[in-house]
Formats: sequence, C-alpha cells, structure tokens
Amino acid sequence: MERMKAQHARPLVLICSDNADFYVLLSHILVREGFQTILVGDDDVFEQASVKEVTAIILDSAREPSITLTACAAIKGTDATSHIPTIALVSAGDERHYLNLLKAGIDENFVRPVSPARLLAYLSSLVQSGANRPRPAGENPTPTVGFGALKLDEGRRTVSYGDREIQLGPIEFKLLRRLFESPGRVFSRLELIEAAWPPNIYVQARTVDVHVGRLRRSLQRLTGLALIRTVRAAGYAINI
Repeated sequence: MERMKAQHARPLVLICSDNADFYVLLSHILVREGFQTILVGDDDVFEQASVKEVTAIILDSAREPSITLTACAAIKGTDATSHIPTIALVSAGDERHYLNLLKAGIDENFVRPVSPARLLAYLSSLVQSGANRPRPAGENPTPTVGFGALKLDEGRRTVSYGDREIQLGPIEFKLLRRLFESPGRVFSRLELIEAAWPPNIYVQARTVDVHVGRLRRSLQRLTGLALIRTVRAAGYAINI
C-alpha cells in the first residue's frame, strides 16, 4: 500500500510522441529519477492533460512542425490546461520552428539530442516550485503579495487585478516576480534569465524578448494598461 501511495505521488509527465522507442528511452530516464510518464498522441494529449494532475507536457517535435504547433496552441489556449508547463524537443538549426513554438505559448524548448541532465533539472525545478501540486487538506494557502493594484499568488501562479485573474506560465510568472522586486528599475536580459530559467541552460536574448512580450500582452489584457517598458539595449522595467 505504501508503495502504491508513493507511486501515486510521483510527478506525472505526459510525453506526446509517435515514436515508441523514443518514449521508452525517455520514460526510463524520467521514471528512474522519480517521475511517472504516460505516452499520449496528438489526439488525446489535451484530454489527458485536462483530467490528470500533470507536472509537465513534453512535445516531441521530430515530426511535422505544424502538428506540434497545433497541439501547443490547443493546450495553451484553454483555461483547463494553459497553466501546465509545456516543453518542446526541437531539431537543431530549426530556428523558425523554435520561434513559432514560443509564439504559440511553449514554456521551454530543448534541442535534440536532449541532455537528460538539463531536462531533469528543468522538470525538477517545476516540482520544487510546487506550482501544479494540489495542496493537502488543511494546509494554509500561499499568501498573496500585493504590488499596487496587482496581486501575485505564488502557489497558484496567478495574477489578479480587481475581480479579474489570470494564470501565467512558469517562465512568465518568474519574470513578473523579478520585475516586481524593484518597480521602475531596468532589469537586463541576463538578470531575467537568471531569475526565470534553471542554471546551466543556455537561453538566447530573443527567447527572453518573446516571453516578456507574452507577459506584457497578458498583463495588458488583465489591466488594460501597458505596464512593461522596453529600454532599448538595456532590458525591461515595470511601472506600477
């Protein structure tokens, strides 16, 4: 019984791929490090993500790029699944697909062949943040932090403004939290990378720009205000 409970508590990762051999290899690596995995297809990834407690979704992009883009857009375009961290495994040199995935809402890209250590470090950071972990009964909710009219809930990874609320992806939430540490101060892209991405992961400046752009649009939809300011050649600041 204890073993079953321990297995049930393992973080769940959905792997969306049509390559069974790839799934077996990746699943072996993840299970050995304490995760559980489920192989899903493009036709059922959304359904599985909607009904299970999912730590992350891995999209295998070694296929027709449009399939992965469609799956990513569906996951990120629905309230029931938009909060789930989504990772794409992309082919080296396919920069256009890489950027299209970022625009579609992907939270992280890893270039194939994937370094298991880097992927595990990223997944472990998601588990440690506890963003998708249900709270035990009786546990006090994570306190919200107020910044002007905005409030951040660390545990739920939400931002509220008045009676409206949105949930951000893990990268966008960390970026916002960093910008809120010193409203008005300009943070360099390097500072934002250090705040939002796990260590030892190479992140391009353009990747930061795409994520900040997504964050800016989310906040503007929530508040009706342009809160994030771009300072050319320097970085970004938030005005509250």
